[in-house]
Amino acid sequence: MKKELLDLMNCPKCRAPLSESGDALQCTKCGYNARMVQGIPLFTDVPATIEPWEKVERGPDKGTAWRKSNWKFLNEIVNKLPVDAKILDVGAGHGDFADIFEGRQYYSLDIVPYAEVDLVADLGEVNPFKDNAFDVAVLMNVLEHVYESRNLLKSIARIVAANGSVVITVPFLLKVHQAPYDFARYTPYFIEKLAADAGLQVETLQGYYDTQYLLNESLGNAWQYSIQTQSKPQQFIARVLVF
Repeated sequence: MKKELLDLMNCPKCRAPLSESGDALQCTKCGYNARMVQGIPLFTDVPATIEPWEKVERGPDKGTAWRKSNWKFLNEIVNKLPVDAKILDVGAGHGDFADIFEGRQYYSLDIVPYAEVDLVADLGEVNPFKDNAFDVAVLMNVLEHVYESRNLLKSIARIVAANGSVVITVPFLLKVHQAPYDFARYTPYFIEKLAADAGLQVETLQGYYDTQYLLNESLGNAWQYSIQTQSKPQQFIARVLVF
């Protein structure tokens, strides 16, 4: 694992230093142990019901209009950061946005041991990082997949420096995806309350509005949840008239 990452970590139980010991990270004080698989420390067990998602190539010109907007939004923020900013990508998956952080002090985690992540942890339950360890934490389309999202955000607030930032994107008018791990949609008011409960202050809150994309989502929802439940003749008529 990255030595620089180990320097940002401590025991999630007693906050004493961690050290590498064979295929594990071990607390030098209480003996807490986190096993390592192919160099990736696992601080939480991977839920047996979760199947890893296949990698989908992302980029500024790839994916849906929503994904392209996500990329542009994050890229603009990262370009304004100091070159030595320490960045934690929470729920990084296959590293959809990793190219944006190239050449930076970038670390990634997920609850699934994807080959692209630096460690596995459910920060809402186990947080192995020191206080104020990072300048920026990034959660790109993550919160809607976390049932205890309040706990997660509170945990993240502890490890971000007082003058640091938490960058979040979440969907609102978006069909169910990555089922059954899709738990919520967020209004601006809920986000503000969520941030306040975690001890964070909202600096910027903006929405993404694209008429064509919203129309496509609406038609997709209609097909997935309504039209497919109808009889074959009705489905045929819908295909001819709408799709």
